[in-house]
Amino acid sequence: MRILFSLLLLALAACSNLPPPQKVEGVNPVVHDGRAEPGVGTAIVLIPGAMASIELFAPVLDWNVPDSTVMAYRFPGVDGLELNHRVDIVDSGALIARHLNRIKPERVFLIGYSTGGAIALETARRIEGAEVQIALLSTASDSPSAAIASARGAVDVVKALFRRKKSGLDETWLENYRTLLYGRRHFSEAELAEQSRRLAALQRGYVSAPPYEMTLAHTTDLMTWYLEAPEELHDLRIGFFHGSEDSVFSEAMTWRYAKRLQAETFRSYQGQGHLLFVTEPRIWDDIRDFFGLAPGN
Repeated sequence: MRILFSLLLLALAACSNLPPPQKVEGVNPVVHDGRAEPGVGTAIVLIPGAMASIELFAPVLDWNVPDSTVMAYRFPGVDGLELNHRVDIVDSGALIARHLNRIKPERVFLIGYSTGGAIALETARRIEGAEVQIALLSTASDSPSAAIASARGAVDVVKALFRRKKSGLDETWLENYRTLLYGRRHFSEAELAEQSRRLAALQRGYVSAPPYEMTLAHTTDLMTWYLEAPEELHDLRIGFFHGSEDSVFSEAMTWRYAKRLQAETFRSYQGQGHLLFVTEPRIWDDIRDFFGLAPGN
């Protein structure tokens, strides 16, 4: 009951009282490869989602784009940051854009995963004087989709609680990881269900229930964030890369969101869930191709 109560609180968008990063002295969520200096030709910006590490983008480091820098945005409590601030979608986008406007690249490639997709859009509208392209991977849509996703996700975790083979909250999260991999319907397919069981087993000891304070710091703002003036982004190349069985942000809702943004590409991955970077090995090649970057170049 304690678990269910906590999940219901999350679904109702409980608030985090932590400030955004700009208001905490000494906090800089943006890291880079050492080449983020004025005059660089291309900036590749990587923005993960709630409870996710920038390490999910590791394959991008092998793109070897000439005259480029790779930058990444870290979430509070992850990748070496203290849990002393929260994610604010607009403020986070403004912070990343400020870094980019300082170095003035000619081209900016933004890749946003889940909540990072919302931050990527808010970043893009604040970038000055650069050609901007955006790849949205398993992206969050704007309000009310996050609140709907939170409520549905709470139900998924409760179902995982009853499916788990061992006791413990971490085991519940590990069982729910299977739903994130391939969606809610895959359990009826024996081969796919076994695949999700094997993948989840490999994550034992790595996937665990996040601290409640971290959950709020990562997700609160998304619950009410709404993309104002989407027409300001209509001139940008935007591509969506989404699993057809995404249990967090449904494909149908995301498709409608893509139409509002007049996205150039909407690529659906059949039978795949929210964790496309785990289940779909060609996802990074597809995003690289969308940006028009040749393999290894």
